[in-house]
Amino acid sequence: MISPKILSFYIFIVLYVSFTKDISAQKLQPGFIKHEYEELLKINQKVHIDFEKWKTDTALPMPINYKLIYRSNVVGFDNRWDFWANEQEPIGVIAIRGSILTQASFLANFYAAMIPAKGKLQLSKEKSFTYQLATHPNAAVQAGWLIAMAHVSESILPTIDSSYKKGMKDFLITGHSQGGGIAFMLTAYLRQLQLNKELPTDIQFKTYCSAGPKPGNLFFAYEYEKMTQGGWAFNVVNTADWVPDVPFSIQTTDDFTEVNPFPFAKDLIKQQKFPKNIALKHVYNQLSKPAKKAQRKYEQYLGKMVSKAVAKQLPEFESPAYYKSNYFVRTGQTIVLYADNDYIQKHQKEASIKNIWLHHMPDKYAELLKKY
Repeated sequence: MISPKILSFYIFIVLYVSFTKDISAQKLQPGFIKHEYEELLKINQKVHIDFEKWKTDTALPMPINYKLIYRSNVVGFDNRWDFWANEQEPIGVIAIRGSILTQASFLANFYAAMIPAKGKLQLSKEKSFTYQLATHPNAAVQAGWLIAMAHVSESILPTIDSSYKKGMKDFLITGHSQGGGIAFMLTAYLRQLQLNKELPTDIQFKTYCSAGPKPGNLFFAYEYEKMTQGGWAFNVVNTADWVPDVPFSIQTTDDFTEVNPFPFAKDLIKQQKFPKNIALKHVYNQLSKPAKKAQRKYEQYLGKMVSKAVAKQLPEFESPAYYKSNYFVRTGQTIVLYADNDYIQKHQKEASIKNIWLHHMPDKYAELLKKY
């Protein structure tokens, strides 16, 4: 008969071995890791460049420990993504290309109406895309980048599946500029698939959006941050870069959480004595109506009008119903690469109205990263 002390010791050893085995199996670690992002910046530089130009590209060197495994076809709004693999550890990198200088590519940026973060897109007559990026009914995201994500995910999901079957359970998701906007969407989509048991839960995703714009509203941001909390998602921003400031954001009285004073404002104003009630009503309308009017204008131009150009690029795509908001907010944990006076003065001569991408390119991010 085994004594209780020996049995307890045996159980401890079994649990310890199981625990350490699980820890060692996970290659990615939480938190912002400087050299990890530095490698992804190099990959983001290469994903924008065709193979034949790699040798002449001197902006950033090749990544040290990663090799390109697969490059996708161009789909959607001239979207493309690369799959890179770490040569020392079973870690895959899903790198999404950002904007390129084509009309189709910039349509994804200009199609800046909001649509619900859960729904269905009709991409063509035969192809639909059912998605869920958040569970809150008021969560909404930028239309163009969601449509782009729908197109690239068609080849990303099989790549994750085949890699997983070969033993790879750790994936870095990255994208610079528009690629960062799409990476926000992809991260939320994949993590919701895991929550819904449609993707293995032992896969670990870690996201580095780079120069990423604002992807959605506050309700989406809250859920994204909840899903990735603990150091599993970042947006790295050069403070001199204007791209993280877009899309334009308009907050109206309809953009607050459910419990707030604004729905009752008119009733409270009516209860005031004359002429105080008239004066308060005038002030309230002067404050609230311009924002709502501006929101409708933005939806008209960046939604309905841009959708006509989208229809030329994607002839069978059916425009979705828009969410009545343009309250885009900064999302995720932000890593600030601060553009100090030395940096600004160094690039002062390069700054001009014709050089709007000066502080936006990966090499400038790499320059500031050295000081981080």
